[in-house]
Amino acid sequence: MRDLVVKIFVRLGLYKPIVELINRLKFEIQAQRMKRDGLAMLAAADKVFTQMGVRAFLTYGALLGAYREHGFISYDPDIDLGVMESELPKDMHEQMEHAGFHLIRQNYIGATGQVVEETYEYHKLHLDIFLYIKEGNDFFSVIQRKHETKDWKEANATDGFPCDRSYVPACDFERREFLGLHIYMPIDTDGWLRAIYSDSYMTPIKNWTAKDYKTRIVHSQDRTYRRYFS
Repeated sequence: MRDLVVKIFVRLGLYKPIVELINRLKFEIQAQRMKRDGLAMLAAADKVFTQMGVRAFLTYGALLGAYREHGFISYDPDIDLGVMESELPKDMHEQMEHAGFHLIRQNYIGATGQVVEETYEYHKLHLDIFLYIKEGNDFFSVIQRKHETKDWKEANATDGFPCDRSYVPACDFERREFLGLHIYMPIDTDGWLRAIYSDSYMTPIKNWTAKDYKTRIVHSQDRTYRRYFS
């Protein structure tokens, strides 16, 4: 039945605008939840990672918010944390589950099976974990992009998604005050944000999208896939 409805909407030219509207509403709902409960989730995440002996540090939008806004970015629907892949314990998923973080998605490289990003749900909030790898004088994480022509289900079932490596300067991490918590951040925060968002990162971009990246992004030949968990 659902497939028939989708075909009808596609034929009428309504499918894409309806999907965009639904996604926008979901985004706004998640952003409101973040404003209300995001700090509690961050505190819980920091606690469980500390117990595992892992330094989980702010990255991407969470790091930008902490540095520029001194808080969460108002429209951010989730929290982005980074961890060094070399620090991860083998029982990480079990410890996260025990702390109330339920693994709902993994992005992984198809050729090797290497996991590059995980998404957890915590009281209806989402926590994105990016795995960082050291390469020379840099760290990099892998960002999955939209398929060139296919929707995500078809892409995931066939040739996967294009992806990029996002490079930042290698540095140590230190705990800094953030909304009453002391959370790990890269010591070279300015260097990271310049690498991720360009030298103009202190100027907010209205309706920012991934297309606004002007960064140390290197296209990868790898293809990534998604694995979902119930």
